[in-house]
Amino acid sequence: MKGLFLGAVVCLLVLLPAALAHDPPVPFSPKKGRVAYYRMSNGLGTPAGACGYAKTGITYNYGNVAAASSKLWKNGAACGACYLVKCGIKGICNGQGVKIVVTDRGDGDNTDFILSSHAFETMALPNKASQLLPKGVVDVKYERIPCKYPGHDSLMVKVTEQSRFAEYLSVVLLYQGGQYDVLGIQIYDGSVKQWKDMRNAYGAVYDLPNPPKGTISLRLKLKNIASGGAVKLVKLDNVIPRFWKAGVAYDSKVKLA
Repeated sequence: MKGLFLGAVVCLLVLLPAALAHDPPVPFSPKKGRVAYYRMSNGLGTPAGACGYAKTGITYNYGNVAAASSKLWKNGAACGACYLVKCGIKGICNGQGVKIVVTDRGDGDNTDFILSSHAFETMALPNKASQLLPKGVVDVKYERIPCKYPGHDSLMVKVTEQSRFAEYLSVVLLYQGGQYDVLGIQIYDGSVKQWKDMRNAYGAVYDLPNPPKGTISLRLKLKNIASGGAVKLVKLDNVIPRFWKAGVAYDSKVKLA
């Protein structure tokens, strides 16, 4: 589960597309890997990514998004993670690389990521993208880094469009930031004074039939990748209002460092 607790103030939001990763940690201590790219005419990722971010996901980070391979997917915990990816072809790659956000799942020719073509060509030197793209698959070095979302520095809880008020609640976490994997989400049922597990429907989407009435509090189980995998629970009090609406994101006011 992904999140951090502070008294939650609920507000409605029109989702903005930009998401940008922080500058990478120093020194850069990467892993070796391979990346390919989606051959989409708009240069973006797939319009319905496996994380459940829907069309909002392809516009993250100005289109610099990626699908994580099966080995990095971690049952959807990879969703929302940011990486710095660099290729090293002399005379073609710029050495600065590209900062990507995972919004999908996909495997290629022994690849770690499948980038949007926009992200793939961002690794190239000026006027060299036309030489990089035909290669299709390239060797890279990559490292997990924190995320930053301009205009959204706190965690959002979106009630997905599939939800039906009072009958079925489905949520996805947006703009999580930090270096946290979400391992699970619980919902508080005040009628029995217990926390109940939500089902991980797919990717970053969690759901529950017949959700509790009234305002809704969630509890997130987070794994801190930056601190060696420490796990903690974070509560989002009253993060979803009593009369919630499908398709609306609510601000938790919680920031992940």
